[in-house]
Amino acid sequence: MWGGQVFRPVRGLGVAFVVLVSLTTLSDVIFAGWVWHLRDVLSDYIGEVVGESELDRTLATTGLLELGNIALYAGAGVVFVVWLWRVRSNADLVAPYEHHYRKGWAIWGWLPIVSLWIPRRLTVDVWRISQPRHDLGRSHSEVNWWWGLFLGYQVTDRIADRVLTDAETVDALGIGAAMEVLAALLSVAAAALAIVVVRRIGEWQDAPGFVTPDEIVSPTSAGLAPVDLPRQSPIVVAPPRDDPRWQRPE
Repeated sequence: MWGGQVFRPVRGLGVAFVVLVSLTTLSDVIFAGWVWHLRDVLSDYIGEVVGESELDRTLATTGLLELGNIALYAGAGVVFVVWLWRVRSNADLVAPYEHHYRKGWAIWGWLPIVSLWIPRRLTVDVWRISQPRHDLGRSHSEVNWWWGLFLGYQVTDRIADRVLTDAETVDALGIGAAMEVLAALLSVAAAALAIVVVRRIGEWQDAPGFVTPDEIVSPTSAGLAPVDLPRQSPIVVAPPRDDPRWQRPE
């Protein structure tokens, strides 16, 4: 405990995030494929191969898929913010003064503009503090790659949405569909690395000895060293003198 805080496990939140981000990525891939299908249906409609009812059904399904994608993305985002808050709180128990930003930025850091760098910095700080002794100094390249791919996905997805919204021809819709495919590929890569980061930090923090009270750590120990317990002297039991089984033969 430090400053009224206590360690809280993060395994459950990590599992929830893995499930939601995986579903979100799957939704991105399905939506990208569906946009290509929409392009084909529109082309067939213009060529009078299919009727207006088919086009309307395809457009309605497109809207439902987009709403589902937004809901999954929002759910994964909320769980990640809660996870980041908790792992940051746990890291405060070990090194409360080794962070670049206050804990509140785990929430406010997702506001426009500052969201370009603050969430990454918070994650890097937690990554560095949570490392066990045998991994100290390990590179945080996984965090950097995750954040770079995530930003790339965000930019590409917004461009794709704009192109699809403004599309008035089959060719324009095809360009939007191609952008959606690129966004889906970036989503898959970013999600895979996000899962690596979340699971690794979770494993480090849930490992025994991550938080060791100062009063039971030996003076020669530092950081996250195992707890030194006092040695117990072996108990010697003397045989009873009046037991004939323990008497020497005469």
